[in-house]
Amino acid sequence: MTLAVPMGYSLNIIDLLKTDRSRLTFQQRVKSLGLNSEFENKILRENALFNIQSASCQQRLLTENDEKELATKVLLYRHRFTTLIFNNRTFRQAAITVIQNSYLFRQRKIFFNSSSSSIEMERQEALQLFTMDPQKTTIPLEKTLQHAVLARIWDRIIRTVDDNLQIQSFTDLTDVVEKLNTLRNIYMLLTTNLVKKLTVRINKLYRYSIATEDACQIGSFGIARAAYRYHPSVGVRFSTYASHWVQKEIQRQALEGRLIRISSNLVEQFSRAKRNKDEEKVRLVTNLLERATEKPILGFDKFQHKENLLILTNPADLTEQKEMYDLLLDAIEKMLSEKSRNIINRRYGLGDKNEQSAIEVATIYGVTRGSIYQIEQSAIRKLKKYFAS
Repeated sequence: MTLAVPMGYSLNIIDLLKTDRSRLTFQQRVKSLGLNSEFENKILRENALFNIQSASCQQRLLTENDEKELATKVLLYRHRFTTLIFNNRTFRQAAITVIQNSYLFRQRKIFFNSSSSSIEMERQEALQLFTMDPQKTTIPLEKTLQHAVLARIWDRIIRTVDDNLQIQSFTDLTDVVEKLNTLRNIYMLLTTNLVKKLTVRINKLYRYSIATEDACQIGSFGIARAAYRYHPSVGVRFSTYASHWVQKEIQRQALEGRLIRISSNLVEQFSRAKRNKDEEKVRLVTNLLERATEKPILGFDKFQHKENLLILTNPADLTEQKEMYDLLLDAIEKMLSEKSRNIINRRYGLGDKNEQSAIEVATIYGVTRGSIYQIEQSAIRKLKKYFAS
């Protein structure tokens, strides 16, 4: 079972661990996990019936025992991944680089279970752990990396892999990632009914932007992201935990395609306020939505379109915006280096560039997203200083 990308859906999620296509079949990969025989047979049976429309779907669900077994396996393989990273100098350096980029982990845990009282203390604890001698230290289970950290380390490793890397170490790591992805696919296989139920209940606001069939496929990305993270210690069943991720994924895609950009958090605040009959909160969020405007039109050639001319009916406004745009391009040309200039143009869609995310720009330059953010912020400070003077 693989992740099918709906038409028009932009998939740029580091969370989904990337690997080459496996040479083993899904059945072989499931058997290699060492699940109990009854559960294993259930998975293989449902996989065989997956594309048969007339097949009964009654077994296509996760029992509490199934959830515990899958979650335990995910945690153990995450721990195995953490240990392999720790024992290899090249991998360990990748982990330290990712953990040092603290902006990734605001209000996010780094370890599965940590005694640290704050996120910053946990980050320092993680840096200290990964600078220890692997010959004298072992990684306890509670120091298993959370998926958000693990995924970014893996992304960095596969982007910087070279011939000097120890082949066996990388093969072992790839095997662990493949097993994690197999466990993810099992979750997806046995929660197809859950995704369909959640899709039926999506907010009417999103139904205008996204078809039901696409919503089901997009919802499966939410299941995939939840599968890597879930553990019974969170105190809820997997269906409850995953429903949040399914809704967020559908919400993100539906809002992405709208003419006026609205954050998913703002929509959630509005819905919660309506449910709680909090008139003050409803009024506050409504005012924010009313002040929402279209994304700025930056290219002069784009003003030639009739639709855009309707937005700026005043010729004086049109001329003023054109002049501001030219001044901005001139400042970028004068004040920034070629690399900084190119990054700013790509990030904000200036000149002849299309707007790109930090991850997309980082991929082009072969660096981390943190490096792109740092260059971007430095360039913005220079431009602000230039215009202030």
